[in-house]
Amino acid sequence: MLTAQTALLIAVFAPVISGVATLWLPKRAIATRTLLSALGTALSFALVLSVVLGPSGAPAAAADAVRQTDGIPWVPTVHLNLAFLADGIGTFFALLVSGIGVMIVLYARGYFGKDAESLYRFYPTLGFFTTAMLGIVLSDYTIQTLLFWEMTSISSFLLIGWDRYDKHAVKLAMQAFFTTGLGGMGLFGGIVWFGFETDIWRWSHLYQIGVADLASELNQPGLIGAYILMFFGAATKSAQFPWHYWLPGAMAAPTPVSAFLHSATMVKAGVFFMGRLFPVFGGAVIGHDAVTGAKLMPGLLIPFGAVTMLWGALVAIRKHDLKQIFAYTTVSQLGLLMTMYGLGCIPYTHHGHEALAIDFDITQIANHAFYKAPLFIIAGALGHVASRQLPELFGAFKQHKAMCITLLLAGYALAAGPGTISFQAKELFLYAVYHAKATLGVWAWVLLAMTVVTAVVNVAIFIRLATTVLGLPGGMRPVPDNHDEDDHPHGQCGPNAGHGGHGHDDHAHEHGFWGALIWVPGLLIVLLQYAGGIATPLWNHVFLPLETNAFYEGFHGAVPALWQVKFGVPLMASAAAIVGGVLLGFSPLLRKVFVDPCDRIYPLLYRLCVDGGRRAFMTVQTGSLRFYVTCVILALTIGFVSSVYLDPRMITALRLAVEEFWQVRYFYPGLVIGLLTCIPALCLPLSQSRVMRVLLLGSAGFSVVVMFLVYQAPDLALTQVLFEIISVILFVLVLRLLPRRDADDRGNRLWRGLVGATAGLAVGWMTIIAAPMPVDPQRYPELVTDRAPTLGEFFAHHSYTGSALTDGRGGGGSNIVNVVLVDFRGFDTFGEITVLALAALGVWALIPRLRRNRYLPLGRRLGT
Repeated sequence: MLTAQTALLIAVFAPVISGVATLWLPKRAIATRTLLSALGTALSFALVLSVVLGPSGAPAAAADAVRQTDGIPWVPTVHLNLAFLADGIGTFFALLVSGIGVMIVLYARGYFGKDAESLYRFYPTLGFFTTAMLGIVLSDYTIQTLLFWEMTSISSFLLIGWDRYDKHAVKLAMQAFFTTGLGGMGLFGGIVWFGFETDIWRWSHLYQIGVADLASELNQPGLIGAYILMFFGAATKSAQFPWHYWLPGAMAAPTPVSAFLHSATMVKAGVFFMGRLFPVFGGAVIGHDAVTGAKLMPGLLIPFGAVTMLWGALVAIRKHDLKQIFAYTTVSQLGLLMTMYGLGCIPYTHHGHEALAIDFDITQIANHAFYKAPLFIIAGALGHVASRQLPELFGAFKQHKAMCITLLLAGYALAAGPGTISFQAKELFLYAVYHAKATLGVWAWVLLAMTVVTAVVNVAIFIRLATTVLGLPGGMRPVPDNHDEDDHPHGQCGPNAGHGGHGHDDHAHEHGFWGALIWVPGLLIVLLQYAGGIATPLWNHVFLPLETNAFYEGFHGAVPALWQVKFGVPLMASAAAIVGGVLLGFSPLLRKVFVDPCDRIYPLLYRLCVDGGRRAFMTVQTGSLRFYVTCVILALTIGFVSSVYLDPRMITALRLAVEEFWQVRYFYPGLVIGLLTCIPALCLPLSQSRVMRVLLLGSAGFSVVVMFLVYQAPDLALTQVLFEIISVILFVLVLRLLPRRDADDRGNRLWRGLVGATAGLAVGWMTIIAAPMPVDPQRYPELVTDRAPTLGEFFAHHSYTGSALTDGRGGGGSNIVNVVLVDFRGFDTFGEITVLALAALGVWALIPRLRRNRYLPLGRRLGT
């Protein structure tokens, strides 16, 4: 019997393993490749379902599943281990991703047809993408979630830029990668900030601590800043205005990717993350008057979500390409889902007590997935057999009845018509908006108006789809020589994008069973819409235990059936939306193609990065080695001075070192040798002659050799004297070959001397602090209490024996210098060995050339 952790581990990695396994099959084994890839994703679905049902075979409540379990140690020092959490929202998303993932695998077989080369590349990449998304929704560690988050960006880049020979597709893939990657950096900062503020690195730990225990901490500016960064990461991933431009551009991917990405995976990752944060930042501080987490979350989610919801709808109705229409309706729905979580933080009075305006997040997300995936599936199918341009599909029902029926069923769900679960979901959202009026005031009515306009547009889109494909009056007809949709100068895909940048004849069409897979998966998915709308009690039995709001006291009742929807303002708003949508659908308004002005954001950012990088390069990369060294020395010196300012004990340590300096053994010989070392070094930047500089450098080095001999370090003295002899000879020989240069002015020489003296003093000060020294606790108590060991003390203590700090392991040697080189600086020494090995390889590479030219004079053999 598999444990829950083992089952979830296999479920996460099964898609990518099965996808990679298909690479070992012959390219012509298309059916076997399809079944093997589908098997991995189906295994994920089965394993997650077994965890959800548990031994009893009945779904457990989401709150009961929040338990911390041991995972697989990976990198515990950075709070990164493999552990998985099977709570309500996580398991729901896992079932959604894996379930629709199976349908997408089968659809890809019908979409690519007999194109064995495309399927050979597609299934492993799709498996990688599926695993990344499953990892996001099931990870328990926050850093683990971030790791899978970035994996979705990488895998989506590979899928969006599927046609690697199409520069436009590659550009759109870079656009998506840049935008989501930028958000990923914000998410990383937010997660790390939140972890350091609360010492919470696991979602299960966060939920176990409880909302009440964190309520006071959520008022801290640090946690508010962390949440804002995490919201930015989620907003870019889930295409919130104005960062939504990457999502329509992602339509350059093959249609199976578009269907999967828009319905269940990448664009829902940000929504999922807000659902993860909702239990803490959403309901922790109800009743507080300060600016706290409960007001922060709606203050961010509602404005961004509402604008995104309305903007996406208004742009969608003015597109002609089916994938563009459905992409912008996805943007609109993502805005609604973000607004939903914002509204969920707002309390209202329910039967005499305060509750939360929750509107069933799991139902809302499932509703969108169950009509959006079919819409994209049929868009790709029609693009194969006819066209994706809506005006060119006028009367398409006569030739493609099955596809058009599926399209209309999904379009009716988009319009939230009665009989679909989308209708109840829309009513629940309107209900939440209406009951927020006590808190939002007039803004609640503004939000209600924006919601109604969005619903009007969705109904109008369905009307235009229906009248066009059925060939009815009011449908959109093709306009001769209309190239509006082809003109996308700022990143949108053209009419044939999604077929690898080519037309719909790019893949061979099939008939029979495999040919039917180009539309049957869409029909199977959209039927779930009508099953939920008609058999709502069954829907509640399946999805109610997974609802996120099972965490909250404000959770009441269930999703109402169609006949249980009560008459009121929300229902009247819904009826007004249907009437307005029908009128707009038949009207000539909003029919001309519209180019989203936000498409210019990425080109602008790209130019800023390129131009800014060029200017920064020209400013910093002057080509002068002296300039580079000066910058490095000044940066180190400024950093050290800043640390002295932050920790005044460094000044005390310097004063103690000065007192101890007069008691050093061989004081006067050491003082003389030190002066002989420092005086040539100070004269070095003031000299104009290169040869004189080499001699001054050598004299300083030989003075150090004498210092080693006086203080009984013969091995270091021998190393130093050999290095000094070789370096002085090489410098003198090489300097003779360099061209003459103009003399520096006096100001530059003084500046170099000042920089060198400052760096020498700083490095000397750091050396004194690092060295072990006896401390009188009565005179210098600040150097004894709460003091970490110096570097010298650490190496002296651990060179032979270890401690708990080094897991009980020491260097095992009495010579501290050798132990430092071999053990503590082992990687550095290994790097030096690597450099010597590369030099030896370079010499070895020259030997054959010398042997081939052994009959030539020596000067010609050496190229001189």
